[in-house]
Amino acid sequence: MPTTVFLDVNETLLDLSALDPHFAAAFGDAQTRPKWFAELLQLALTHTVTGDYRDFSVLGEAALHALGQKLGQPVPAGLPWQVRAAMRQLPPHPDTRAALERLRGGGAALYALTNNPLPVVQAQLEHAGLGDLFTGVLSGDTVQTLKPGRAAYLHGLQAAGADATDSWLVAAHGWDITGARAAGLRTAFVTRPGQAQNPLAPADLSGPLAEVAGTILAG
Repeated sequence: MPTTVFLDVNETLLDLSALDPHFAAAFGDAQTRPKWFAELLQLALTHTVTGDYRDFSVLGEAALHALGQKLGQPVPAGLPWQVRAAMRQLPPHPDTRAALERLRGGGAALYALTNNPLPVVQAQLEHAGLGDLFTGVLSGDTVQTLKPGRAAYLHGLQAAGADATDSWLVAAHGWDITGARAAGLRTAFVTRPGQAQNPLAPADLSGPLAEVAGTILAG
């Protein structure tokens, strides 16, 4: 059975810094973009834990308003639309395509596993020129459980017809690694600027995406 590799999309494969100009124009500081994404992840975790499901796009707009409250600044009326549109057109990190080609060329079956609704991630991968490299595109939205909820990873395994012990989750987020570990998958943390592992649940391996790809293929 070929190795199955599930890959997170936002920040792991695609570069969210492309959103910075929108946040700089709205709030006067491009560094409000990572603060917004942190708010988004906190809301996603909160609603996953409480069982009050909201899709990632809805949570993204709510996070903008939470950020505005924290900053004491109004959220421009057009900002939610601008962010939604820009999220569908994120560029890949410079190392993304070569690493995915290496994995695929080495016989791995690649699946995107994301919290974005399917229409969003499908648009993202098409725009980034990566869609041809994936065997499948999967979302926690399908089972109304966002990562790091266990059901999201189990949905991925079921859809891929894969066993957890033969599968990897590759992500640049410590919380995603923690969730995949709890679901029984092997894990690889991609080192991206500003990202950190969970010290209490480190990945099986870590490094730049190209290095991670080579280590996975080496077994």
